[in-house]
Amino acid sequence: MSQMDDELRRFKELSLPDLAAERGYQLVTRERTRAGTWRGSTASSLLMRHPTTDDKIVLRRDHDGHWVYFSVRDNWDQGTIIDFLQRRGIRSLGEVRKELRRWSSSMPPAASLPHYRLPEEVRRATRAALLEAFARFRLPDNNLYLNSRGIRPETLTSDRFRGTWLEDERGNVIFPHRDGNAGDAVCGWEKKNRGFTGFATAGDKTIWTSRTRPDDTKLVIAEASIDAISYHQLHPDNHARYASTAGASGPRGEGALLRAIKGLPPGSICVIATDRDHDGDKYAERILKFARDASVVFRRHATPIGKDWNDCLKDREPQYIESLSRRRLGR
Repeated sequence: MSQMDDELRRFKELSLPDLAAERGYQLVTRERTRAGTWRGSTASSLLMRHPTTDDKIVLRRDHDGHWVYFSVRDNWDQGTIIDFLQRRGIRSLGEVRKELRRWSSSMPPAASLPHYRLPEEVRRATRAALLEAFARFRLPDNNLYLNSRGIRPETLTSDRFRGTWLEDERGNVIFPHRDGNAGDAVCGWEKKNRGFTGFATAGDKTIWTSRTRPDDTKLVIAEASIDAISYHQLHPDNHARYASTAGASGPRGEGALLRAIKGLPPGSICVIATDRDHDGDKYAERILKFARDASVVFRRHATPIGKDWNDCLKDREPQYIESLSRRRLGR
């Protein structure tokens, strides 16, 4: 890593909440609280507001130590501390470097600070900000990116999947995750597009699910939402519902998955359709372990072709995918 790249990495570990506070943003609580009083225990995210512009930003520190944010008012306004400054008038990277060198000379790096603690009031406000951002997504009739993965429009608009995926203003596909402990409210979302996979900056991973019906007797679990939908197109079943984990693990993700499994009638079938690789096999074993008390019959079903069920779908739908390419070229 070059010296310049190493400097950028260190900048991203600086305390973005403190920088935002210096620029007038305030922690959203009943009483105005200075940044220095936030330092406490663990938290997933912070909600801050600028009293003049009314801009609201949600911030958190990722596992790699980098602070990231997104603006509730503008979905294009998101990223690291560098993006934060560039979106607020310091356009050139050289000027950003100068500003962060100046500012950091009087601030300790965030990596040396304890995590921040969120009062319950701020947690509620952060969730409200997520819902405000989520409400701006649109419900389209079709998505060309998902079509390019072999998923047909009639699958996407079926009663099983309509409303379980949306689009943002950039055309990214949105797969919402919900928290059953909070009234089934949206708590985060996956973002997918060509060469891009992401997750809502201040969101929490639980699971994505299809729509359910009272007469469902099967649950299919995949590692990705696209794989779950692909499985349905390959193995249509009017009595099957679908879920994906998107890499969720730990008590939160596993708790949501266990609730989905136990939500089936006794004697139902739970198909573990995780990837055909070592990690997929390990996760299948993990599901069998934490859901062993559920009154369902478990079946492991790995794709016969490729790594996951979308690989299998693309192998089965070459003519459809090729027709999309010819259509784009006007042939």
